[in-house]
Amino acid sequence: MTHTPIEINGDCIDRLMKKLEKEIGQKEANKFKEIAIEVVQNCVKVYSENFGDSDVGKNSTGLVSQPYKGVNPIPNGTTGLIYGRVQSGKTNTTIATLALAHENNFRCFIVLTSNNTWLGEQTANRFNNQIQGGPVIFDWEAWKKDPVYFAKTKVTPYIKDTGVVLVTTKNVSHLKRLLIVLKTAKIKNFPTLIFDDEADNASLNTNEAKQSKQGKDTISDSSTFEQIGNIRQEVANHIYIQVTATPQSLLLQSLPHPCKPKFCAALPEPGDSYMGGELFFSDNSKHCCIVDAEEINQIKKQKGVINPGNKWIIPEGLRFALCCFFLGSTYKMLSSDNEDATYSFLAHICYKQDIHTNLEQVISNFVINLDQAIREKSSQTEYKQSIKWLEEVYKELEKTVDKLPPLYELIEELKIQLRHAIPKIINANNPDKEPNYNPGMNILIGGNRLGRGVTIKGLMVTYYGRDAKQKIVDTVHQHARMYGYRPQLKDVTRLFLAEHILDAFRSIHEADEAMRQAIGDDIHNIKVQPVWIGGHLKPTRSNVLDPSVINVLRPGKLIFAQDPAYKKEDIEPNFKAIENFLINYQDDEEYAEVDIDFIIKVISHTKSYYVPSEEWEDNRIIKALTNMKSKGMDKGRLNVRRGKKNNKEGLELLRKDPFKWMFGFGSGGWSIEAQKKYPDVVTLIICYQKGEKINGWDDHPIYLPMLVLPKQKFVFMFNYDENE
Repeated sequence: MTHTPIEINGDCIDRLMKKLEKEIGQKEANKFKEIAIEVVQNCVKVYSENFGDSDVGKNSTGLVSQPYKGVNPIPNGTTGLIYGRVQSGKTNTTIATLALAHENNFRCFIVLTSNNTWLGEQTANRFNNQIQGGPVIFDWEAWKKDPVYFAKTKVTPYIKDTGVVLVTTKNVSHLKRLLIVLKTAKIKNFPTLIFDDEADNASLNTNEAKQSKQGKDTISDSSTFEQIGNIRQEVANHIYIQVTATPQSLLLQSLPHPCKPKFCAALPEPGDSYMGGELFFSDNSKHCCIVDAEEINQIKKQKGVINPGNKWIIPEGLRFALCCFFLGSTYKMLSSDNEDATYSFLAHICYKQDIHTNLEQVISNFVINLDQAIREKSSQTEYKQSIKWLEEVYKELEKTVDKLPPLYELIEELKIQLRHAIPKIINANNPDKEPNYNPGMNILIGGNRLGRGVTIKGLMVTYYGRDAKQKIVDTVHQHARMYGYRPQLKDVTRLFLAEHILDAFRSIHEADEAMRQAIGDDIHNIKVQPVWIGGHLKPTRSNVLDPSVINVLRPGKLIFAQDPAYKKEDIEPNFKAIENFLINYQDDEEYAEVDIDFIIKVISHTKSYYVPSEEWEDNRIIKALTNMKSKGMDKGRLNVRRGKKNNKEGLELLRKDPFKWMFGFGSGGWSIEAQKKYPDVVTLIICYQKGEKINGWDDHPIYLPMLVLPKQKFVFMFNYDENE
């Protein structure tokens, strides 16, 4: 089929571009248009392949010429994905795409937003404010009372002319009324583009797991999923674009599932001013500060009350985080021309409302005490202590801030500003739908109300302590509200969290980058299924998937067991078998070509203990290798290291605790050589250690395996129970 050309200019998109250029600058605005062109080109291509090439695109009719009459209720292959990043401007991407799609004669636009009414209203307002010279825009309130009358008097007059945008939350009642609107206005006769914002949230079938066990005849589809399906069937000639930064649950759907994206409409890269995972979770990040995990547990356990005697005492990490915010925001107030600028501190440690209340008391009392201390309204001891705390914070900020004003200047301004830093709780008990920001300092404390899609205005410092025993990757990733476009605040931006939570975020960030790399090779034909790191990390909530235990192995990485079994009774039963397998491989420098099956056989005779958050788990590694073979990767490389400088009598490595191994069980050069020479296959490097007791072993020789994973695209999904 010939490539269907598209129109890249027009009144609607041109007007939008002018507005965006004023708001965010020409360079950033152009990026949104470039993404929109990519998305619309892909949508027109897929639409043309499924329904004919005269309806949409350049010089098209804007009318359905070949109504869908396929076997499947929803046309296969019409689901696409805009895979953005957390807090990276996905709404602007959607608006720009809609404006350009209008120029290419898509005539009905359905925008599905979060079921959070506050966010839904935000989205509807943004579309109304940004879209001019194009389709007429309505939200769910317009058709709430009488959808039939609304369809006849508002939609029908405009649908063939300017087109219409219908914005709705994923509330079941709103969706049912929208279906009536679509039927009444006969929208099935017009090319339709559906945008599902945060498509992995609320849109999926939450009964998927139950149905896999009991059958669809016994368990019906969940209501929101069913209603969205009904809408898609009614406007069959459509493209359905899922918009999210966390597509784990979408990509893990079965291949024929209507929510499984078949093509990637865009994989947009954020602008230069975006602050994302690289800033916070790269090694030795200057924007990430570790707090004692026990501190957060203490706040939760005591419900925020730290009260030895009669005076409230604030935990050290929280105190440092707040002082960092106070000094950083004071610096920004002195250096900014915008007197009404907002600077925010976010404490997000728990969903429980009583903890929010008590944490607000802790912070409020600290603000009062610090304010009085720096103004010398309390004791001289407290004054000296407050100055010492601020000196410590000043040194922290100097790591990232150029030309920080002298500390005394900041303190003089802080004496005026600090009394206005009044903490606010953002949860279900708060009558305000959204934070009521003041110019200057804002301290926000919250839980579930701070859900996905919520943007904290002027966010500078985050104190994060949400720590579920079983971490859901897409949920935790959506908590990364420290991400976003705040270039003017980058130098004073900080994230405070416990080290084990940082490890979880880092694992999620690495896995997300690996998945983007994998999808990026072939965005028009998504076949990969993501697999995520760590025993305590699940990719998504299990009710929207068939039950499975899932993990990830990152392309090109060296992996090994952090806690190999070494006791004589554990390794002796299989030791002779491994010796026999490897008897013909005597050259330490040889990377011999072998079958994947042989690598599997060798590894299956080794033993290790699983360490949470690490990639290596014996059964997973074997299953991953089996999957590689099933994908056609049936050969690998084998390197047996016995100690060339030691007459092959065995290496003499000191046994270490988990996470203390730097290069695995030998030299880092071995894996680097494998990565360079054989990047497209898996390499097993197996190290023969003497296993002497003096080095921490059990006076029995041992073979320790390491794997260098191939750099080519692969992502595996494991459907198995760890207990099997």
